Amino acid sequence: MGCLKVPVVRFLKLALSHATATLLAASLVASCEPTGDVAADQSRNPATAADVSVERVILQAYRAIGDRHLNEPDFRRMSLATYKGFAASDPTLSLRESDRAVTLIHDGHDVVSRPAPSDPADGRAWGGMLAELFAASIDASPVLQQTDRGTLIKGAMVATTKQLDKNTRYADPDEARDNRFQRDGGGGIGITVERTDDKKILIRAVQDGAPAAKAGVKPGDQIVAVDGEPMIDKGLIDVVHKLRGSVGQPVTLTVWRDGDREIAMEMRRGRIIPTTVTYERVGNTALIHLTAFNSDTTDELAKALDKAHKELGRDMQGIILDMRSNRGGLLDQAVSVAETFIGGGVIFSTQGRHPDSRRTYRSDSSHTTQAPLVVLVNGNSASAAEIVAAALQDRGRAAVVGTTSYGKGTVQTVIRLPNEGELILTWSRLVAPSGYTWNEQGVMPNICTAKVTDISALGPASVDATKPLLQRWHAERNPSHEEISNLRKICPPGEDSPQQDVDIASRLLEDPTLYAHAVATGSIDQAAMPVAAQQ
Repeated sequence: MGCLKVPVVRFLKLALSHATATLLAASLVASCEPTGDVAADQSRNPATAADVSVERVILQAYRAIGDRHLNEPDFRRMSLATYKGFAASDPTLSLRESDRAVTLIHDGHDVVSRPAPSDPADGRAWGGMLAELFAASIDASPVLQQTDRGTLIKGAMVATTKQLDKNTRYADPDEARDNRFQRDGGGGIGITVERTDDKKILIRAVQDGAPAAKAGVKPGDQIVAVDGEPMIDKGLIDVVHKLRGSVGQPVTLTVWRDGDREIAMEMRRGRIIPTTVTYERVGNTALIHLTAFNSDTTDELAKALDKAHKELGRDMQGIILDMRSNRGGLLDQAVSVAETFIGGGVIFSTQGRHPDSRRTYRSDSSHTTQAPLVVLVNGNSASAAEIVAAALQDRGRAAVVGTTSYGKGTVQTVIRLPNEGELILTWSRLVAPSGYTWNEQGVMPNICTAKVTDISALGPASVDATKPLLQRWHAERNPSHEEISNLRKICPPGEDSPQQDVDIASRLLEDPTLYAHAVATGSIDQAAMPVAAQQ
């Protein structure tokens, strides 16, 4: 979710009891979209990373922010906030700022003064000054000397990112490791776990073909030990980390099955990529659930579509792509998923301050699925899910059904920091083919579920009535907060995934005329597209 900022409790629930935990991935940050721009040596030894100084981390972070953030930062203001976060554990430390200098004060006494950089946008200069003040603060403060370096780094980085935008954030090494697992996979056994109300760790799902499946692990098994170490009183995240490890490394999982017997199963960890695509048949329709965008999503989607075509054959009426509560993921996967359905032309574009952040993404695919398509979204559909929904809607390839989406219309680049943490940095805005940006605004559905009281009464006239609203939506350029608030009241975002969404989608696919009208309400005239998007 770029990463959608969510409360920690909710994040753990999403990451560890949802499909994102397929062994066992913490899905972002709700909707993180790395561009592949990872700035650090990925072979760094984690043992030494734990000893990395806060000075090194802040220097690299400030350089990246200065070069790449969507908006030109004010480092003068940011530096004071960063220092407060860094020194939060010692109230006797403070800074005094003037136009020409920044002075460190400890217990009422001046310790050291450094020249204030003249340019408030010079991240390198302000980062260098802060690094010197950090070092001097640690020398002067017994409290900071006794504080864990990871705590100091996190305090500084969280305070820094709060000065930018809501989707820029810091992930400490543990969270960053989970993020990388979710995006790219890693060593594991291929299970989804959840904690019950009575604190049992239960296996909710087993990934086909994974080591756990081959060893005989079953859904419903209760984890009691890993490599002989009891897991009964462990936190869910502790169990997750215990089960992960290097590919090929052995692990013994002990479970309690059927309430009456204990079974120990030996296996070797394999490379696990969390499952993000599942298929089910609903009548003569292929219902495909797409829960996130990771490195395997497009391949999984292709397999699901192939299975659907083989199972349904000529009887297939269409495809329902369910992206409700999909928080997003990898940008390149959003592109390739859209290409699965769009055979040519613009998918979306990006606009930012850094030259590399300004791009137009086009589909050049000649192998697209032509079946009628309905996309389901809700208020928790964000980021990469919105890229796909907006492109399919604008290009007249699908009808979107549900509620207005979350409205995360920015792209983040992931900066790997020296301590193995990550700076997830907003660096561009997303723009739909019609030229609007859905950041804060969201993607409005062709058919708003909340406004349908009788599915059988849906007809071309009632569907066509949405067209002026969608035209107004797509015509917006830089709307104010008040205008966005009023727009989102047209079809308020919802967090549920009601069966009614699927029923409406099925109704559209059963009636080709009604489906054509629904698609037309949100599609744009190619001749009316922005010139920049057509190029």
